[in-house]
Amino acid sequence: MRKKLTRIGNSWGLVLPKEVLELLGLAPGGEVELHVVGNTLIVTGPEVGPEEIEAALAYLRSKNERERLYQKLADA
Repeated sequence: MRKKLTRIGNSWGLVLPKEVLELLGLAPGGEVELHVVGNTLIVTGPEVGPEEIEAALAYLRSKNERERLYQKLADA
């Protein structure tokens, strides 16, 4: 999912769809944890443990690797 940042006063915000909030088990006004790894931002519910974060990173790494390989094939 690709989202645009929204200006909120002097800051910038990321507006999340209701469906995403529901998947995270969040309600308006709920808290999230932000994890920055390299150039990747991971947003989790407050109860997510390190194992789940590592699983998310592993998924993103494999997805990026597949996209890189597909691009190589397309360029060949």
